[in-house]
Amino acid sequence: MLEKLLQRLLAIFGIVLFILPGSADARDGHGQMASETMADMVVTAERIQDYIQKHPNLVEQVSREEIKGRNILSVQEALHSLPGVDVKESTGLGARISIRGSGKSGGVLVLLNGRPLNSSQYGSADLSGIPIELVESITVFKPPVPVWLGPGGSEGAINIITRAPTDHQSPRHWTQLRANGGSYGLAEGAVSYRLLAGADTYSATAGVKHRDGKRANSDRDSGRITLHWGRKYSERQQVNVDGRYYASDHGSSGPNDNPTPDARQTYSKGSLDGRMEGLIGESWDYTFNLYVDHTDLEDRSQSGFISNLNNTKWGAKGECAWSDEDNIWEMRLNAIAEQNDVDHTLSGVHHRTITGIGTQAYRHFSRFTTTLGIRVDHTSDFDTHPGVSAGVSVRIVEGWTAKLNTGYRVEIPTFGQLYQPSHGSIDQVRGNPDLSEEQIFSYDVGIEYRRGKTHLFQLSVFRSDTMDPIVYLRRADLVYQPGNAEDAFRQGVEATAKYAWKSGLALDLNAVFQASELKYAPAPAIGSAGKDLPYTPAYTLKAALQYALPPRGIRLEAGVRHCAEQYSEATNDETQRLDAYTTVDLKAIQPFKIKSVSVEWFVTIQNLFDEGFEVHYGYPDDGIRFVTGLNVTL
Repeated sequence: MLEKLLQRLLAIFGIVLFILPGSADARDGHGQMASETMADMVVTAERIQDYIQKHPNLVEQVSREEIKGRNILSVQEALHSLPGVDVKESTGLGARISIRGSGKSGGVLVLLNGRPLNSSQYGSADLSGIPIELVESITVFKPPVPVWLGPGGSEGAINIITRAPTDHQSPRHWTQLRANGGSYGLAEGAVSYRLLAGADTYSATAGVKHRDGKRANSDRDSGRITLHWGRKYSERQQVNVDGRYYASDHGSSGPNDNPTPDARQTYSKGSLDGRMEGLIGESWDYTFNLYVDHTDLEDRSQSGFISNLNNTKWGAKGECAWSDEDNIWEMRLNAIAEQNDVDHTLSGVHHRTITGIGTQAYRHFSRFTTTLGIRVDHTSDFDTHPGVSAGVSVRIVEGWTAKLNTGYRVEIPTFGQLYQPSHGSIDQVRGNPDLSEEQIFSYDVGIEYRRGKTHLFQLSVFRSDTMDPIVYLRRADLVYQPGNAEDAFRQGVEATAKYAWKSGLALDLNAVFQASELKYAPAPAIGSAGKDLPYTPAYTLKAALQYALPPRGIRLEAGVRHCAEQYSEATNDETQRLDAYTTVDLKAIQPFKIKSVSVEWFVTIQNLFDEGFEVHYGYPDDGIRFVTGLNVTL
C-alpha cells in the first residue's frame, strides 16, 4: 500500500515541478525569498495583534515565525503549543481538539482561510492533509466565539491561514526538504517547492509517513500532496486555488478490553478550494470561498465484514468587513451555503443542506469597544436556529484590558452520531437516530495584560450551560452509543502567563481549573445524573521553557504537561476512569550551513520518563519515544 501510494505521489509531484512556469529561470535570487515572506508575515501578524488587543474576544495565535523557530512539524503540534489548547491523537481519523479542557472535540469550529473544515459525518476536522510548510498563522478563539466566523463553534474556533501570494518583479524560488525517523519504525519524508513569478505564486508539497506503533495492529501508512496557485491582480484583488489529497491505511486495534487485531481502515480525502479576496471602494473588503471535499473510507471489522463510507461536501462562503474612516464603527457580514451527501453501507444515504447568514457590529470608543452579533442558520434535517454573540472590552491603563463575552449557539448532531460513525472501527461505536440538537449558552470574563510579544498575563472565568447535551454510554456489549441528557454545565478559571527575556530565555505557563456536571439524565443516559462530563478533567497544567543561543545558535525547549483524572463516558464508571498523568518533552534544534545551503538538525523526545497513561479509555500511550531528522532549505 505504502509503495504504491509513494509512487503515485512522487509521480504527480514530479509532473507539477516540471510544468511550473519559469522554474528554469528562477535560480537567481532564491536567497531573497526569506525577506520577502517575512515582510508579508509581519503585516498579517500586526493585524492579528491589533484585533487581539482591541476586540473583546480572548484569542491566541501562533505565527509562521514561531512555527519555523520551534521546528513545529504539524498543524496538530502547533495547536498543542498554544495555551489552553490540547490535541490528542484519535484512534481512528483526525484528532481530539480541546479548548479550555472541554471534552467536546466536535464543538470546535475549524476554518481554513475562513472556510469550514468540519465534517458532517464526524463533526471534527481532519488536519492531516494540511502541510505545516504552507501555514502562515493559526488563530484560536476561546468560547464564546463571534458569530461572523460561521455556524457552530460552541467550544471555540480555529482559523488556519495559509501563505498568501505576493507581488514580485522577477522570479524567485524556494525548496525545503525534511527527513526524519524515530521510535516504533517512524519514517517520514516531505518536500516543498514554492515559486514566485511576478504576481503569481506556485507551490507544491508532498509527504509520506510510516509508523508501526507499539500495540499490535496500530501501524499506519499515509501520504499527502498539496498544490497551490495564487495571483495578486492588484493591491485590491487576489485569487487563490488549492488542491489537497491525503490517503492512509491503518490498523484499528480497539481498546484493551475489546481488541480488534484484524480490523483495518483505508481512508482518502481530496479537497479543492477557490478563494477571491479584495476591496470594494475604500471601506469594504471581501472574501469569497468555493470548496469541495470528498472522503472515501473502507472499514474492515474484526469479523471480516466490510463497510464503505462516501462523504461529499461542497459549498460557498462569503464574508465582508466594513469600517468607517474614523475607525469608530466596524461591521462584518457572512453567508454560507453547504451541501453534505453521505452514503454508508450500514446506514444508507443521507443528505444535509446548511444555509446561514450572520452579522457582527463593533463600536469603538476612546477606552472601550462593544460588539453584538446575530446569525440565523437552517439545517435541512433539523430546521432553523439562531446564534448570538456579544461582548465588551475596556482598556483600563496602558497594556491592561478587561473583557466580557457571552453567546448562544446550537450544535447539530453529526451523521456519525445519528447513524454510524465508521470512526475507529464499526466494532466500537454505534449511532442513535433519535438525538436532538444541543443548545449552548456561554460566557467568559477576563483581564489581560500585553506588552508586545514578550509579556502576557491573562486571567478569565468561564461557564457554559448545555441543554440536551449529547453524551456517550458504553453498552453491555462494550460498544459506545450516544444519547441526550437533560442538562449540563461546565465552569472554571483559566490563567496564562508568558515572559521573554532579552537573553533568549522564554517561559509559557497555562492552567485550567474547572468543574462539570450532568444535572439530570433520562434514558438512554440513566445513571449519569450528577456525574462529570466525559473527557473533562478537573484541571490541566502546561509549562514550556525555551532558550535560544544567538546568533543562529542551538535552540532548546522543554515542556511539562499535567492532566487530572477523567472519565470516558457519562456514568463515570470507575473501571473506565483515566488516571492523572504528567509528561515531559524535550526538543533541540541546531542550525548550520553547508556552503550556501541552510540545514537544521533536530531531536525531539516525547514522554521522557515513560509515563503510563491513556488519552482514550483502553488505548495506552506508546510511552517514551524520539524523533530526529534534518530540515534542508535550498
